[in-house]
Amino acid sequence: MDLPDGQGQRHPGRAARVRIDLPELQQDEPRTRDVPESRQRRPLGAHRRLCERGRADAGIRGPGALGEEPRAVTLADLTGALRPGAPGPQRCGLRRPHRWRERLAILLLTVGGLSPLAGLCADALDPQADVQAGKALYWDGRTASGTPVSAMTAEDVPASGKNFACVNCHRPSGLGASEGNKYVLPITGAMLFAPRELNRNRVFGKLFHETRSTEFMARMKQGHMRPAYTDATLAQALRTGVDPAGRALDRIMPRYALSDRDLANLVAYLRTLSARPDPGVDDTTLHIATVVTDTADPGQRDAMLQVMRAYIDRWNLALRNDRSRGQFSPYYHSDFVGEYRRWQLHVWELHGAPDTWAAQIARAYQTQPVFFVAGGLVNGPWQPMADFCDRERVPCLFPNTELPRTTNATDGYSFYFSRGLALEAEVLATHLARTLTAGQSVAQIHVNDPAGATPAAAFAAALKSRAPNARLTTVEVQDPQALAATVQRLVAAHPDLGTLAIWPGREARAAVEQLRKLGPVPVTIALPSGALPLWQEPSAAARNPAPPGQVIFTYPYEPQPGHHPRSYVVNAWMRSQGIALTHPRLQMQTYYTMTLAEDGLRSLVGDYYRDYFDEFVESEAESNLNPGTHPSLALGPGQRFASKGAFIAVPDATLGVKALTDWIIP
Repeated sequence: MDLPDGQGQRHPGRAARVRIDLPELQQDEPRTRDVPESRQRRPLGAHRRLCERGRADAGIRGPGALGEEPRAVTLADLTGALRPGAPGPQRCGLRRPHRWRERLAILLLTVGGLSPLAGLCADALDPQADVQAGKALYWDGRTASGTPVSAMTAEDVPASGKNFACVNCHRPSGLGASEGNKYVLPITGAMLFAPRELNRNRVFGKLFHETRSTEFMARMKQGHMRPAYTDATLAQALRTGVDPAGRALDRIMPRYALSDRDLANLVAYLRTLSARPDPGVDDTTLHIATVVTDTADPGQRDAMLQVMRAYIDRWNLALRNDRSRGQFSPYYHSDFVGEYRRWQLHVWELHGAPDTWAAQIARAYQTQPVFFVAGGLVNGPWQPMADFCDRERVPCLFPNTELPRTTNATDGYSFYFSRGLALEAEVLATHLARTLTAGQSVAQIHVNDPAGATPAAAFAAALKSRAPNARLTTVEVQDPQALAATVQRLVAAHPDLGTLAIWPGREARAAVEQLRKLGPVPVTIALPSGALPLWQEPSAAARNPAPPGQVIFTYPYEPQPGHHPRSYVVNAWMRSQGIALTHPRLQMQTYYTMTLAEDGLRSLVGDYYRDYFDEFVESEAESNLNPGTHPSLALGPGQRFASKGAFIAVPDATLGVKALTDWIIP
């Protein structure tokens, strides 16, 4: 915090310092009135300091020298500066200033003779900058010529390509991140090309929402103010690692070998990052949607919506109460509450075939844009929604679907609990590849619909990859009533058959009834997790009990969710809201989605950018929010499937579900 005048110890001969207890600062700033007049001057960039000392010796007339016309530093200038006896960039804040010539020479050689300070006096590097080329550089580390970008990091470690692209540290939003002991500053155009401001709200969470090391806390509380970047000083920072105040950037920040063309493209793209708040939020209200198809089970629909509405009502009530009590939590919550918004839920009902959903979603969004989509109950493929989410850049959080879009999912806007039926099929193939005995064959039957064909294709591909010598027979059935007869034909035709996988699609109930009528067969039958509750129905078991172990299930959930500590908290909340647990897993997953959304929105603190929201969803997914539906839920940067595996399980009279295997991650 600021020290009042006359307080605090001062050291003789040292400029008095003001300790500003705000984490966005990187080092203390001396107060001008306490600095002798002879020492008061404007901060100089490294290239100006190079010119300041030994100008005649070095033969360099730096850009912006006092009394001179600005001009760009040329290659000849720098070549002269590299000769023995030329002065180095003293007081530039570099860790090892005696190696400045080596690093400068490396940069010159890397660019093929291009001065790293070329074009520093230009206000605009290229008026014809290509934003898409800048995006390719930011995301993929690819220059305009199509080659990987090259750089130096940690002072002498060569780096190149996608692994050192800007997005890896500064994130898709450009608003930075924190990891370990490092705080990555925002680099959006709005923040770069303006003087750094003290924004306590923006960095508060990075300090206190997770455990930090002493080193991190100390560095975050040091002052690091700077003037606004220009295109020229940004070029200097990217090429030489020196900011507009003349201070060296962190040594892990790569020093890039970029042409003026690449710099202009990158600057043009940075100006588009988080340039304006995204649709779906205004000064008072943040709009949320959920999606329900007309074929969804009515009981499940009501259970999901009941949890959502209760959660939103609780948020709105708490927000109203907080706003009615000014300064109820000084220097903490009351500082942020003005940035929060009232939530409003919109239920998007989808009717008819999946190929008509895209148009229905577009109409609903046009009527009222939403900031994100929460949950959802989709009896069919999520593909139309995933395409909409990516096209409109709308985060879609954890829909309840067995058919997520598994292709091109990385860095997409749809987040899922798992890869659904495709994951279950791959887990079964992995299990069989480990347990098949010599001479045994495998067969699968699938119904001709997306929920049947999708896992069948995934199973065939996974088994071929993991057990190339395994013999697989695949049969497609049009009518689930023909399932029992098909099983009998396969068993008769393949005496060596060890396991028969059945993917019943949307006809799971009919398939279970057929299998119950079939009676014992000399093979192990494998079914997906969606068929397990139907198999366990008392009426079905009473009609025709199956021998233990004859039927196995892929199970991507926690077998004993009631033992999870978080489940007690969520159950208590449900009871407090008068919500009956009619569909426990669905309701728990809905609660998880809403909790994760709340944590992400709280962390935005007024920065209502969807990419930034996605980044908080990624980082908070593994926090202590899992209500016990899955053994583990976690996301990394760009990841979109929070649970990565499944068990092989069987029904159990005592436990309900008993895992036969360890957690299998295919």
